[in-house]
Amino acid sequence: MLNPDSLFSLCSTIAFVSWIVLVIAPYNNRVQHLLIGGTILMFGLLYSGLFLTSFDPSIMQSFTTLDGVTALFSQKEAVLVGWIHYLAFDLLAGIFVARDAAKNDVSPWVVRPLFLFIFMAGPLGLVLYMFLKSGLKKSFDF
Repeated sequence: MLNPDSLFSLCSTIAFVSWIVLVIAPYNNRVQHLLIGGTILMFGLLYSGLFLTSFDPSIMQSFTTLDGVTALFSQKEAVLVGWIHYLAFDLLAGIFVARDAAKNDVSPWVVRPLFLFIFMAGPLGLVLYMFLKSGLKKSFDF
């Protein structure tokens, strides 16, 4: 098995390439299915394997305080699991935005710049899209 540093680099590269593909063809259903069934599924399987092989039930109490979570993320393996989590869910958020924007006739040229925010700071990009869509549609519905 690859070491944590190699897995980090590999997953980061795969995520970056996946985002490039989404930016090129944001409203293409085949691309979206490929990213969900390929990249996100692979991240999910890798995440699950890493989580299940490194999870210690005794650390559950660590999730109840910020200091506890900080201590958990002082281990490379825990940071890697968290990073893969972010990569998977940010890409999923990008696909959600692409699908919603296509359904609501929002130009892909408007959505593409938002992908950078979703890629780098998922929730911020999602909020920006929600406000943008609400402004364009003059209603707030999701």
